[in-house]
Amino acid sequence: MVSLVPFEPAVLPQLVAFWNGVFRTRRNFYPISEKLYQKRIVEQRAFDPQGLILALADEAVVGLVHAIKPAPQDIFIYGRRRCRDNGSIAVLAVAPDCRGNGIGSDLLSRAESYLEGHLAPGKVIYVGDYDVPLYHTLEGPRQPFWGDTEIMGVSENDGQLIEFLTASGYHLVKREGQEITMVAKLGKRSEPPRPPVEKLGLREVAVSADQPWPGRIAWYPEGTPQGYAHPLFGEYRHQVIALARGDTITSHLEWYPMQQAGHVALLDYQVAQTDRGQRLGSYLLDRSLWAMEQEGHHTVELHTSTVKNALAYGMYLRRGFEVVEKRVVLVKKGDRR
Repeated sequence: MVSLVPFEPAVLPQLVAFWNGVFRTRRNFYPISEKLYQKRIVEQRAFDPQGLILALADEAVVGLVHAIKPAPQDIFIYGRRRCRDNGSIAVLAVAPDCRGNGIGSDLLSRAESYLEGHLAPGKVIYVGDYDVPLYHTLEGPRQPFWGDTEIMGVSENDGQLIEFLTASGYHLVKREGQEITMVAKLGKRSEPPRPPVEKLGLREVAVSADQPWPGRIAWYPEGTPQGYAHPLFGEYRHQVIALARGDTITSHLEWYPMQQAGHVALLDYQVAQTDRGQRLGSYLLDRSLWAMEQEGHHTVELHTSTVKNALAYGMYLRRGFEVVEKRVVLVKKGDRR
């Protein structure tokens, strides 16, 4: 007998045990703990226990779905329209030996009913979307529990899941370009010569968790935490090579060590529009890859878009990065009852 119930703290050990069993073959999987899931998911403002629905059989979790309603609008990290206005299904899974019994369909139906109670007319439900609270990097730069460096999502290779969702009324989002994972091996690189940034009124700065940046970051909206402040998930071991004009960082490349030893994730890469065409982007990338090697890393990974970030994508290809995963997004219009 399988029953569907919303999350309660008492079932967290069973949830974690299920998670670590069902996802252990996923790319970049690492075992999670009750403490980690509690901090990263349960304690966050966007979490609603009614949206985390578990399938229980003899007190063991045999399936789960996490439906996330539109996120709190008063927190700057949820300002993106996709997660502020629409619903998301962040994860859907059933134990292999329990599949084929309708559990997945029941979980999905319950998740959709939950979301329909929170969606305005005309809004949609996303599966595999990039801007999803809790499980990706909105609340703070962290490696997701599996997938690529910024998203668990839906792989283009997840044929069984895509077929199931398509049969349930979802359709693939048609986009120009694709969200992808790229990986490169770090070899013996020479430290690149620094361009004459002083002529542009810039200076190079290195930022880390141990050497914080006290000033502004140009693309942070007014009123939001400055200086690489990512307090929602606690300590964040980041490294940054940046260019600053006065007390404001205007361009940078940011990375952090992944859970896997020797692996590093390139998190964010931005070059000010006004400073482009001066080879500053090439320098920041080459300088950062060299610095990653000096830290002892042997593999670097990133998430990007083939079109939205076309310039950076071409730079990655020229430096030996290869596409190892392609991501898809599915969508279904909400049907308020």
